[in-house]
Amino acid sequence: MEPSAILYTLLTACAAGFTAWFWHLRTHEERTLRLGLAFLCSTVSILALLETLLILADLDPTIAMATAIAVAGAAVLIAFPAVLVVVLVASGIRLIRREGARPANLLSLGLGILLVVYVLVWPEVRSTLSSPPILGRVLDLFFGLGAIVVTVASVAFTCYTVTSIIVQVPHRKRSYQRIIVLGAGLLNGHEVSPLLAHRVDAGIAAWRQNPGSLLVMSGGQGADEDLPEACAMRDYAVAQGVPTEAIICEDMSMNTEENIANSAALILRDGSPAARTLVVTDDYHVLRALLLARKQGFACDGRGSRVRLYFSLNALVREWVAYAVLRKQKYLRLLALLCGLYTVGWVALLVVSAITA
Repeated sequence: MEPSAILYTLLTACAAGFTAWFWHLRTHEERTLRLGLAFLCSTVSILALLETLLILADLDPTIAMATAIAVAGAAVLIAFPAVLVVVLVASGIRLIRREGARPANLLSLGLGILLVVYVLVWPEVRSTLSSPPILGRVLDLFFGLGAIVVTVASVAFTCYTVTSIIVQVPHRKRSYQRIIVLGAGLLNGHEVSPLLAHRVDAGIAAWRQNPGSLLVMSGGQGADEDLPEACAMRDYAVAQGVPTEAIICEDMSMNTEENIANSAALILRDGSPAARTLVVTDDYHVLRALLLARKQGFACDGRGSRVRLYFSLNALVREWVAYAVLRKQKYLRLLALLCGLYTVGWVALLVVSAITA
């Protein structure tokens, strides 16, 4: 078999396999970062297959098209880091101007600055400090270990971001009997904030798309609040034309994990164990809510309410950090394995270079 035929067969198998993997996750269990990984692998393999087919056709128009795809792909790969840095820094500055320089508002700006340091400053520092014969080798080991940590974090963040977008794409043929709207803090202790109003509006829209469904408003009463968030959300929904009998209030939860657990318990108590459920929250918050629901064994889909980009990006970084903490044991084991292998390889090269010197 010719090399070109082998390459074509391999790429076809990869494209088919990754695409099947993606659709299996999408239709059976999409609440995993593997969904984003499968989507990226499927997209890359399909583009590589298309590029190979155009080149193998050996016709002038197809060669020009293949060249255009290759150039466009290279441009995207080169431009993406720069665009990401600009967006993160710009959105971070805008958020600070609008919301103040609180630590929680510095995440996107900080990540943008770290990316600049890693891409532009890190290589120069590593080259300079790795020059001395003995100390340089030791420092190079630590630089390599640092690169592994950055790579794992970058891949995880990319998969988290892609997955968080995909899980919000509606399943067209699915209907829902229960729609859970997650609460957020109230203004002046009793008013629904604009952020929370967007969540409730999205929940109401889903309720109207699913006749006969029930809205579950989920949110307890904070120390600085005059009433539970669920009650304020119910009153807001009633003012928007939703009948009171279509709303259930879960008014005991203090965080997202309790939102999911207490709402699931209410649904089961309501006599609807098989009811398909939709969880509605801010767009950047959907994936973590779904991951918590999966951890609790509660089957549901997610839908996000729109949030301004400058706020959403910063919040997405915060959500990813919360996810990393949630899965810290898994990632610590992965980092320990990769760093261990790298260290073994570094020692082996050091021994070989000493023997051959």
